[in-house]
Amino acid sequence: MNEARTVVVIGGTSGIGRAIALRFAQEGENIVVAGRDAARGNEVAAECGRQGAPAARFIAADVADPASVEALGRETGAAFGIPDVVVNCAGILQSGKRVLDQDLDEDERLWRINYRGTLLGCQIFGRLMARKGGGAILNVGSLASFAPLSLPAYTPGKHAVLGLTGILAAELGPQGIRVNAVAPGYTLSDGLKARIAAGERDPDAIRATTALRRFVAPEDVAEAALFLCSWRAASITGVTLPVDAGWLVQAPYAHYLRGNPIRTVSDQQGD
Repeated sequence: MNEARTVVVIGGTSGIGRAIALRFAQEGENIVVAGRDAARGNEVAAECGRQGAPAARFIAADVADPASVEALGRETGAAFGIPDVVVNCAGILQSGKRVLDQDLDEDERLWRINYRGTLLGCQIFGRLMARKGGGAILNVGSLASFAPLSLPAYTPGKHAVLGLTGILAAELGPQGIRVNAVAPGYTLSDGLKARIAAGERDPDAIRATTALRRFVAPEDVAEAALFLCSWRAASITGVTLPVDAGWLVQAPYAHYLRGNPIRTVSDQQGD
C-alpha cells in the first residue's frame, strides 16, 4: 500500500477548493485545508476525515498577507513535513464592467489575492518542494485565462496565472516539481446558485454557451486536479487545462456560424 501523501489546498474552505480537498481525501491522502474562515475550514477538514483522509486539519491563512502564507508553510511542515501537492485555489470574483470604469482599489485587491496570492503559494511551497526534490503544484485559473472577458481586474490576473504556471513549470521541472493549472468554466458553486436564485443569472442562457449544454460541477474540476497531481500525469507540466463543458470551443464556433450558416445537402440540392 502506498504511503499517504500530504496535500495542501489553499482556499479549500468552500466551492472548488472544498471539492478538491474532499476528492484527495477519498484517495486516502493527508489534507491541509487552508483559508480565512475557521468554522468552514474545520468543517471541511472533518469531512475529509470522514471521506478517508488519515489526517486532516484546518490551518488559517490569508493569501493577501505574505506572513500568513509563510506561517502556513511552517505549520504544515511541523505537522506533516514538506507537502507533496499544493493547490492554489484562493480567489475572489468580479462583476462585469468596462476597463475605463475600473476602480483602482478594486483592481489592486483582485491582483493581490488572485495573482499575488497564487504567486506566494507557489514561491513558499515551491522552495520547500525544491529542498525535498519533488512535488506537484496546481494553480486555479479560469476561462478568463484564455478569453477577454469583461472583467478588467479579474481577467488580466487570470491571464497572469496562466503565464506564471508556464514559467514555474520550466524553472522547477529540473527539481522534479510539476506545475499545472485548471481553468474552470461556469461552475455550479454556492455563489452561482445564489445568483441564479436571485434572478441575477440566466441558467438556460449559460448552458447554451457551452458545447455540452451543462454547467461544470465542482467535482468535475476536482477530478481534473486529482489527475494532474497524480502519477498518471507524470509527464505533464506547464499545462492549463480547461474544465469548461466546451465553452471555449462553443463561443467562437457559434459566432462564426451566425455569419456562415451550414447548409445541408438537401438545401444545396434545392438550388
